[in-house]
Amino acid sequence: MRIISNVDRERAEKLIAMNRAFKTLRERQKVNLKFYHEIKELAKEVREKRERCVGNQKLFEKVVENLRGRGFNVYVASDSEDAISKVLEVVGDEKLVVKSKSNVTKEIGLREELEKRGVAVVETDIGDRLLQILDESPSHPTGPAVHLSVKSIAEQLSKHYGVEIPPDAEKIVEFLRRDIEKSVEEAKIGITGANAVTAEGSVVILHNEGNVFEVLSRPEKWIVVTGIEKVYESVEDAVKAAKLQSFYATGEILPAFIEIVSGVARTADIEKKLIKVGKPKEVTVILLDNGRSEIANTEFRETLYCLGCGNCVANCPAHSVYGEKFSGGRFALLDAFMGEKEALKLCLSCGKCKKNCPMKIDIPGMIRRARDGNELYNFLFSHLRWMNERLRLEILKIVLEFEGRKKD
Repeated sequence: MRIISNVDRERAEKLIAMNRAFKTLRERQKVNLKFYHEIKELAKEVREKRERCVGNQKLFEKVVENLRGRGFNVYVASDSEDAISKVLEVVGDEKLVVKSKSNVTKEIGLREELEKRGVAVVETDIGDRLLQILDESPSHPTGPAVHLSVKSIAEQLSKHYGVEIPPDAEKIVEFLRRDIEKSVEEAKIGITGANAVTAEGSVVILHNEGNVFEVLSRPEKWIVVTGIEKVYESVEDAVKAAKLQSFYATGEILPAFIEIVSGVARTADIEKKLIKVGKPKEVTVILLDNGRSEIANTEFRETLYCLGCGNCVANCPAHSVYGEKFSGGRFALLDAFMGEKEALKLCLSCGKCKKNCPMKIDIPGMIRRARDGNELYNFLFSHLRWMNERLRLEILKIVLEFEGRKKD
């Protein structure tokens, strides 16, 4: 006989798996920090660069001009609808695209919009592919599937594919990678995000799985979708930010890959004339505003300094008990900008997001300014609600452990 409902069981298992993954991340950061003493100074330097670059119209115009000069088709999209429309125009009659992880494409719901219009989209990052197949919401910007246990993933994938997949992380990854590769080989168009676009006219992308190179080298077209705030004065500055993002997102000092793409493929082997060669034949960079230019001129400007590492989420006590109900850190604030202000009352104002943010973004202060109501009431409400949820989760953990022992 089961003591708890299936809904409570599933929710508790996801939160337990997520918090276990975040603990592993924090431990890895702690171990590697002793090999990376300069990280604090690097963070200060990058923060200064973000302050200088975000909302800098002159720099933005230089980035666009030099991207175009290097052969990129550049389009500045005013909002989600504008960006989606441009992607559809570039995709044309193709019915399959492959895509890598991109929080900006999630922001505009690109995959869902393409699928509505009959375009099959295959996510090539393992985590995002899992979310796509299992119809789950992401729990972290760089580790979107950390809330799913190996056992749960194996069971659901076995049901989806109709074959027995063992609860072994390496075998699950191997199975998914083989399945993804079939779509990659067939697709003519790839879509990625970008961690930075620079004044020299370069696109910079970090990744660890090796899939981004496969996506951007589709034979016909590569589409880049990123925010207008991702501008940097140089590739060197973008790489410094990449090192920070990698450490705070994964605990590793560097990502496995940093792609720096500075134009379409070309050769100068004949008479030193630059001639297009190789793939893709065409590259389109879509720079999304979607309210960013307005935010850059408000008291919430700091949100645009974010590197996207998600360390604020991994250290958020509220996210640890609410999961997707409260995105945590800067991402809870972004939800509020999109109209979900009510969830901000769940913020504890503990300051852990700011403390663990490499850019020291004052997320607690901005949340206090953005949410409605008296702050004393909000403080008491958020803490009482959190204690109740935390106690509930601890009880569910005990029950699950008890049931597990009974099975054994």
